[in-house]
Formats: sequence, C-alpha cells, structure tokens
Amino acid sequence: MSGDGEDVRVMSERLDRTGDRTAEPTGALAAAPSSRSRGSRSQTLERALDAVAVLSDGRPRTSAQLAIDLGLHRSIVYRILRTLEDYHFVTRAADGRYTLGLGIAALAEAGIRNAALQVEAIVEELADAAGATALFCVVQKDHAVVLASARPSTRAAAVTVRRSTRFALEAGAPGMAILALDAPREHEQDEIALARSRGYVHTKGSPFAGFEAVARPVRLRDGQAASLAVIFPVAELRHSDMLRPLHQAALRVEHPGDAWSV
Repeated sequence: MSGDGEDVRVMSERLDRTGDRTAEPTGALAAAPSSRSRGSRSQTLERALDAVAVLSDGRPRTSAQLAIDLGLHRSIVYRILRTLEDYHFVTRAADGRYTLGLGIAALAEAGIRNAALQVEAIVEELADAAGATALFCVVQKDHAVVLASARPSTRAAAVTVRRSTRFALEAGAPGMAILALDAPREHEQDEIALARSRGYVHTKGSPFAGFEAVARPVRLRDGQAASLAVIFPVAELRHSDMLRPLHQAALRVEHPGDAWSV
C-alpha cells in the first residue's frame, strides 16, 4: 500500500442486525496521486498524517504492519507513532497494536464547534425531508469522509452509512461535489464540470453499489469545502425531488444562524 492510500477493499451492501442495509464504497479505495496542486510539502508531516489516515479504518496494527501498509521502513514508522502517541493522536494497546487516540476526537469536536454548525441536526432534518439517507462529507486529502450520517425517521427501513466512511473524491457524488468547488482542471470528470453550472451532482452505482446519490457542494463560512448528499436505492426515488431539501440544508450549513424556511 502506498503512503497516500489505504487498503484496497471491495465493499458491498449487507444486512445488519436490525434489518437495515449498510452501504459501503465499492471498488479500490487506494488513492491515485492527488489531482490537486501538491507544491512544497513536509514529507515527515505527510507520513504522519498518512499513518493517521490508515488507522482511521479502525483496525489495530503493530508498527510493523503499519510500516507495510505505508511502504516505509519500520524505524521511520516507529518514530512517527511515538510522536503521535505523545499528542494522544494514537494509542498503543497492551498487545502492542496501535489505534487512533482520543486526541483526534478532541480536534474533530473543536473543528465542528469553530464552524458554528449543528451538523447532526441539519443532516437528520435533511434525511426526513428527502425521505432518504443523508450525509455530510468533508475532504481529507484525496478522500471524502462522512462526518455525519442520518436515516429518515419516516421510513421503516433505510440504508445505513457509517460515520468515518471514506472514498476517493472522484468515486461518487459526495466527493465530486466537493471537487466542484475548485477551479476547473484539465481532464476532470464531466459530472464535476456540470456541477458548477447546475449546483449538484447525480450518480448511480457510486460510491455505493445499487444506490443513487445526489450531492450539493457547500462552502463553510471559514472557506472549507464540504458536501451534503442523499442516497437511495436506484429508481426508488426521483433525484429531482432531492434538490429542494438539499438546497435548504445547504443554506443552513453555509449561513448558520440566519433565518431560513422550507
């Protein structure tokens, strides 16, 4: 595995204990080189962040296992882990394996608080208004990461997408919507270019097999890029019916505290 990616996984929807389906990304998640301008970077910091990204899948690893995943020498990975451990970004269990630490959760909470957003409430209301599972995604290097997810309370069964689910930015509507906030790039996908003019992306079968996704780009007040999306089984709902609730939810994200109406 390269330092820029994560394990290659082939994912499919499945039934969980409650009878709800769980949708996960399909295809290879290992990232290609970033399409964004790389410029000057700190290699040491990049390696540390890559280590955090790999551990975000929830699977504990020894330093040797992580070194294999990152394609780095074990001594380099060991120094990275010791530094991350000092900041509580990773923690080491009694068996010597590493997982993410609570320091990461503290940073995430601070980021949401500083953005002055009630993300969970907005996503829950979007799910009910659209009658479909709703997602709020942010960008992490070359991936879109689900920060908040909600199923509609009005439906007896709905697909579940777990928080922290990640997929390549170009692998589906949520990530493409984020890319649409960037300046046009050569050879970019048609859906991304089209999203800049019509304000949303509609895909079928990606990033979740058997599901449609409609996503709208959002720009937070501090300039950060994100997206709101709804997903539903192919042909079960009309994607055009998703646009109004997505628009209203986006207004709340982009203009927190302002008056709005449905």
